[in-house]
Amino acid sequence: MVSSTNPLNSRLLAGWSICVLFLLYLPIAALFVYGFNAGAFALRWEGFSLRWYAEALANEALLSALFNSLAVAMISSLLAVLLGFLYAFWAHRIAGRRLAGASDSLISLPLFIPEIVIAIGLLVMTVRVFRPTALQLGIPLSSLTAVVLGHTTLALGYAALILRTRFKNYDVQQELAARDLGASRWDIFQHVLMPQIAPALAAAACISFAISLDDFYVSYFLSTGGSSLQTLPLYIWSLQGRRAMTPEINVVSSILLFIALGFFAMGLFLNRKTN
Repeated sequence: MVSSTNPLNSRLLAGWSICVLFLLYLPIAALFVYGFNAGAFALRWEGFSLRWYAEALANEALLSALFNSLAVAMISSLLAVLLGFLYAFWAHRIAGRRLAGASDSLISLPLFIPEIVIAIGLLVMTVRVFRPTALQLGIPLSSLTAVVLGHTTLALGYAALILRTRFKNYDVQQELAARDLGASRWDIFQHVLMPQIAPALAAAACISFAISLDDFYVSYFLSTGGSSLQTLPLYIWSLQGRRAMTPEINVVSSILLFIALGFFAMGLFLNRKTN
């Protein structure tokens, strides 16, 4: 067996890793660079310019789609974290070991199901169950509500698993000590449980936000192809349907990319503190 510490093996592995990273990030770098293209076509470089950034940021349709995406992501991430926290608390404190293990498998299963399958299933449930029920109750189910519920469903599995991991490392000795000192349940929740769970809550919120922000399939099906509610990914999709794409699509994609990467990186950074 050849040792992995062999200098030649180390150089080969380093070179292979660089090639993999190069292939992963070269398209992203090209997308970002071509956003500064001075020409009228997205795929033809004609010099450096901030023209398309200025036009994109002055585009009312783009700003509206960005606002919709941020609103949906904010609401759905809050709902996903709340539901994920309730699930994690139940699995840690109330459910037995076998039931909690089975529940963890079930709640993580949607992470491995193709998103388009989930999107079509949500569309069927919305049209056949949720919307008729809401109308009978006198509560119209808007596209915004439907998309928020769909994004919450997508993010719930991630939020629940992050919080379950934190609860498994929860220091129960602090809680027992607080009880011995006469602390109430609210005091324990506020001063013992929440400080330990807070980094996981923040990490779950950031990752849920990033997942919602770049979702396409759920937004597409639940907003009737973007005709009733257009998010930023749907706006990008509408741009590529034109006869000749302008560098605006590169600019919009770059904006979405950096917002999503920012929240995803923040979530990973905060999640490291929970382990």
